[in-house]
Amino acid sequence: MNVPCRQCNTPVDESTAVCPVCGATNPAQRYGPPPGSATMQTTAVNGGVVIRDIDIPFGRMVVLILKFMAASIPAYLLVMVIMFMLMGVFAGVMAAVMPDVFTAPAASGL
Repeated sequence: MNVPCRQCNTPVDESTAVCPVCGATNPAQRYGPPPGSATMQTTAVNGGVVIRDIDIPFGRMVVLILKFMAASIPAYLLVMVIMFMLMGVFAGVMAAVMPDVFTAPAASGL
């Protein structure tokens, strides 16, 4: 099947490696950058990956941070509920161990 070359729009077979007119490599590729033109570099370091040269506009970065903050609210609420439950269990154990501390003093006849 013939598709237009992405540089010169000459019809080429989609399995062609080089355009016969303009010499573009992989001329049938329509999406993404041409092979070998990516600007982002990755380097393997001790089993990890380091990404360099990521250019992100300031406004988009602020929106990304706000989305992360909004996504963390349910997790924060869940941690609060768990902590309140643990405090309730701890207070119940302490009330059983030391009942004199958790009871009101007897009313004096003042």
